[in-house]
Order: sequence, then C-alpha cells, then structure tokens
Amino acid sequence: MPSPSDLLSGLQGLPRIALGYVFKDLSDVEPPTNEEERQELLRRLEFYSAVEAGALGLFSGLLLVLVTAIVEARKGTFSADPTTDQYMSLGFVLLLGTVITVLELVVMYYLSLRNARTIAIINQQSTSKEEIDEQVMFALVNAGLQTPNLRTSFHGIDPRADLPRWKVVLAAVFLKTKVSISRTVIKLMWRRFAIRVLGRSLSRGVLELASLPVFVFWNMWVIRQTVSELRYRSELPLREDDALSFMLGNDGAADADVVLRTTAEHIYIVGDVHPNVERLFTGVLQTMGMEDAQMGQRQRLRPSDVAKLTNEQRLDALRTLSLLMAVDPRHRRAHTRLLRALLASIETQPMWSVKDLQKMILKGQSFPSSRS
Repeated sequence: MPSPSDLLSGLQGLPRIALGYVFKDLSDVEPPTNEEERQELLRRLEFYSAVEAGALGLFSGLLLVLVTAIVEARKGTFSADPTTDQYMSLGFVLLLGTVITVLELVVMYYLSLRNARTIAIINQQSTSKEEIDEQVMFALVNAGLQTPNLRTSFHGIDPRADLPRWKVVLAAVFLKTKVSISRTVIKLMWRRFAIRVLGRSLSRGVLELASLPVFVFWNMWVIRQTVSELRYRSELPLREDDALSFMLGNDGAADADVVLRTTAEHIYIVGDVHPNVERLFTGVLQTMGMEDAQMGQRQRLRPSDVAKLTNEQRLDALRTLSLLMAVDPRHRRAHTRLLRALLASIETQPMWSVKDLQKMILKGQSFPSSRS
C-alpha cells in the first residue's frame, strides 16, 4: 500500500489540502481498544456533528437577519433617489448574505473533513504512518467534500448510459439551491399566516426570522447524510471479505455471471460507481479470476430476466442487490421493481432485508447465512 506522502505528492489544489488535513497529527489520537468503544465513539460523532451543524445554521441565519435589519434601518441614506436607494439596499443585503453563506459552506466542509478524519482514525484506517488504504482515503475525502464518484467507463459499464442529461442538471441545481428554495417557501407561508394574524405591518427582519429553522434543519440534515455516507465508505472495507462471502455464497458456489450482471444493473440504475460497489465488483472479479472482464450494455439483470433464472440464481441476485443497496443507499424505483421481482420468484423468503444488512454493517454484526 502507498504511504501518505506518496498520495500527497501526486495531488494539487483542494484534494491535496483535504488529504493533508486528514493525515495531520494522527499520532496524537488514540484509536478505540474494542468494538463497543468504537461503536460508542461513532455514535457520539454522529450526534455532536449534527448539533454543531445546526448551531452553525442558526448562527449564520441570525447574522443574515441582523444584516437585513441594519440595512432596513438605514434605508433612505444610501441615495437621494428612492429607486436607487432601494436597489442599493437590496445589493448590500445580497452581497453580505453571499459572504455569510460562503463562510458557512467553508465551515461545513471543514466539519465534514474533520468527520472523515475522525472516522478514519476510529476505524484505524489512517493511523499508520507507513501504509494506508488509498481507495478508502480518497472515498472518505470525496464524501467529505461532496464531490462526484467515478463517472467514466468501468469494466465496460457506462454509468450514465440510462441517465438523461436533464436529470443530472436538475439534481445538481436542487442540491445547490435546496436551502434557498426551502427558505422562500417557509417565508411565503409565514407571510400568509402572519399577515392574517398581525396585519400587514411586518418588517423584512421578522420574515427572515421564519427562515431560521430551515437553516438549522438543512445543516443538520446535510451533515447527518455526510456522516452516514462516511460511515458506509469506512465500514465496508473493514468487512470486505465477509461481504464478498455473503455475495458469493458462504460456499463460494454463487453464479458469478448473475452477481456481475446484478452489480452492473445497480450501477446503471444509480448512474454512478460508488466506491463500495467498485470495491465489491473488483473483489468478485479477483475471486473468480476475471480481472479483465468487460460488462457490456446487454449484460444486465432486469426484472424481465428474473423468470429465466433458476431459484439458486435468483437467490444469488437477491443477495447481491440487497447488499449493494445496503452499502450504496441511493435507492431508485428501478431497485424496488427488481427487488420485488426477485422476492416474488424465490421459493423461500430470506430472513433479512436491506435495512437489516445496513444495521449489520454499521453495528459491526455478522452477515446472515447466504442461504437463509
């Protein structure tokens, strides 16, 4: 495995700064001594991260309210012309609001990277100065910075083949504007309610106060999602052998073609190659001695293909799909359709679900028997 200095030497810009921070002063932190302590540390990290993010959202929201109130109080002093004065007032609010928002985003990224570093230390994935798991560290930094995963062709699979361009653009716009849209909706609802109760003599500052819960909620939601993603990216490598054993059957008798086709279908559905999925896919290829295998557009497992499989092959596909949905929790309707088709076609229903597998991964529990 490469050393931290090997990784950093090949990077520039923000990724280099991010990885440099993740590797900073690792020797000063004591990793947990047992599984119970590890789980407790991770639970604490999740809770306090949400509290910090919520407090940050509240603070930034109060600053915006303060800026709005100050500018409103000075209306009429920016220009003798009322129209120009109004435009200048709006400009000041937008400018200062942008500065506050950018600073808030910077702090949020810092909190996310700090969480990535802490989780890596708790799970003892970056505590060694000698060697590290390069794939894990890049996956954690990408999750902390909320940067995209692999987009290019992966063993002949084009992740974006089934994803319309408008959906990609719409998703990007939503992620960037969700706070602004939510604030606007809340303020419109608040204005409608408050005008009815208090009349029309409402200041803009009062309306801005209505957006404070939105700042708090979204910050807590975003950091909660980030920490959850960090944990999935960190936990799976710790249990890669167990996960592969579950996918391929405890006796290794799973149909490799069905497993790979199911994995390819998951990638096409999501439109992206998650680091955990990449790791499992590569592990299956290595286990089966198929490192150079290329999966084409035709080699997929769709709901219409389920009837052509044997009962054992359906169980192989069900285990694979369930595990992939557990380690890459971005679920789509196509997942549900394929999952239902598999569950409806097998002779004996499994004793576990996708949520059960997620809990097992996060809590460090053993996977169930591949045939149960």
